[in-house]
Amino acid sequence: MIEIRITIDTAMGLILERMKFELRLRQKQHIISPGLKLDELSSIELISLVEASILDTVFLLPVDLINMETNLVQIIFGTVRALAKTLNREELLLYSNRKAHLLIQPICELVDKSLKDQSFQYN
Repeated sequence: MIEIRITIDTAMGLILERMKFELRLRQKQHIISPGLKLDELSSIELISLVEASILDTVFLLPVDLINMETNLVQIIFGTVRALAKTLNREELLLYSNRKAHLLIQPICELVDKSLKDQSFQYN
C-alpha cells in the first residue's frame, strides 16, 4: 500500500477552497440561494458540496495514486471529520469510511477500465 503523506489540515484546506469555488458556481446557476455561506447551507446541500469537492480534488490526483491501493479513503474520512469541527456541523460526523470508499470507487473503476482499454495509446 502506498501512503499518501498529506496532513488532514492541508487536505481540509484544499477541500475548503474547492467547496467555496463550487458554492459560487452553484450560486451563479441558482442551484443554491445567492448570499448563503458554507455554514448556512442545509445538511443535504452541504454534503453534496463536500462530496463534489472531494471528487474534483481526487480527479486532480495522478492516475497512479488512484489506481493503486493507498490511504486515500482514510484521508477523505479524516478530512470530512475535521470539516465537521471547523464548520460546526454535526451531520458531517456521520460520514463514514464506507461512504468515502463508495464515493471514490467509481473513479477507481473508471481508471482501471481506461488503463485496460489502452485506447489512449493511439492518440
